[in-house]
Amino acid sequence: MVGDGVDRSCAASEQKAQDCAARRFYAATVTRSALVVTVPEAEAIVGSIREAHDPMSLRGVPAHVTVLHPFRNVVDAPTRAALEQLAAGLDGFEASLRSVDRFPGVVVFLEPDPVERFKLLTTAVVDAFPDCPPYGGAFDDPHPHLTVGNRVTESIADDIASALALSLPIPFRVQRLTLLTEDDDGQWTIDQSWPLCTTASTPRQDC
Repeated sequence: MVGDGVDRSCAASEQKAQDCAARRFYAATVTRSALVVTVPEAEAIVGSIREAHDPMSLRGVPAHVTVLHPFRNVVDAPTRAALEQLAAGLDGFEASLRSVDRFPGVVVFLEPDPVERFKLLTTAVVDAFPDCPPYGGAFDDPHPHLTVGNRVTESIADDIASALALSLPIPFRVQRLTLLTEDDDGQWTIDQSWPLCTTASTPRQDC
């Protein structure tokens, strides 16, 4: 989830305290770029829900599954060249959003499948950029997800889940690694993207 990393819903339970401590640590490390897989196939279904319940939507962040956030404050030419080379060596794949779940907060998200393929993308990028641990190292095993509601009530979370369940699964193709950057006004834009090696129509030998 690309965002400011701040959880303002902390309550006095041990698990909640641990979750909030991790999120505060993450907030202190947030930089102004992120690497994601955009999911334009989901926009028609989740767009209005995200506009109403995910503040990052109004700040320009598209529907996406995060690969690595935070990334670097300055993404210079050598870094971009390294990202292009990295993406060219990674396989694209078919995926889908199959279920609705939630994190403490309350954060409502769609779970991508196959989730392990998204974790492998993150691992490959972190191996290439070890100075950029996922979420600043706040979470031991970051869970790939597409956020549709952030810091909502349990009742609203229930409503979101019920509305989205009617439209699942949402199939999509993972074909590009996309860089999002934040400007001085807190708005995010798609800065650049790089094709992965293979798609449904491009065999590896042609990469």
